[in-house]
Amino acid sequence: MTSRRPATLFLVALVLLLCSCRQQATVPEAENEADTIATAPTPPSPVTTPADTPTESKLRALGLVDIHDLDSSILVNLAYASPDNFLGCVLYRDLHKAFFLPQLATKIAAAQSSLRRYRPDLTLVILDAARPLSVQRLMFHKVQGTPLNIYVANPVKGPGLHNYGAAVDATLADTNGNLLPMGSDFDHFGPESHTNNEQELLSSGRITQQEFDNRRLLRSIMRQQGLLHLHSEWWHFSLMSRQKANQTLTPIDI
Repeated sequence: MTSRRPATLFLVALVLLLCSCRQQATVPEAENEADTIATAPTPPSPVTTPADTPTESKLRALGLVDIHDLDSSILVNLAYASPDNFLGCVLYRDLHKAFFLPQLATKIAAAQSSLRRYRPDLTLVILDAARPLSVQRLMFHKVQGTPLNIYVANPVKGPGLHNYGAAVDATLADTNGNLLPMGSDFDHFGPESHTNNEQELLSSGRITQQEFDNRRLLRSIMRQQGLLHLHSEWWHFSLMSRQKANQTLTPIDI
């Protein structure tokens, strides 16, 4: 009986020694994990979007969609939010975001995706979007009695497509925001802005091959999404005809 006690004591001591080694081995691992957590990089702060102005809040409440909610890579530079337009004055005093009917916003975002796949060095630029009837009335008042009145929808005769959020004025730019040449400025009301005479414009040297190609590219990506284009304005695309809009949509009267 006494000969077994030393062996038993030896086994107990061996077990205690092994347990002690396992506990010591796990301590550095826990410390390393703590070090890793402590030194983990801080995630970048999310990009903040400017709060809606009163007009923008009303447009959103009507169910219109800010294009940046779908694709923030699309550039927005509303021409009538500055005096740099054919009227030479600011018409959008608290409207700086591009709002559209949901169906149109989805198609514009899809056009941007298509463009970026084909030409990752380019982007869409929104020049005009949803336009309240109050602005339309002011715009038509400013051109009334001038040759320009044929280019501005008379709200008395029915809203224009922009007044429903059913039209977009767009162009192309490089990723630095430099606008591509299109053969005429936005809102240039003359034959150089037309799309049904482009081959003649090219042949006569009134637009260059590059400008011709840029127009075709813009029109191609927009028409791929089923959008209609206006023959007198290379920049204008719409979800539907004005006649259909007048029959089926509610104008933005704010």
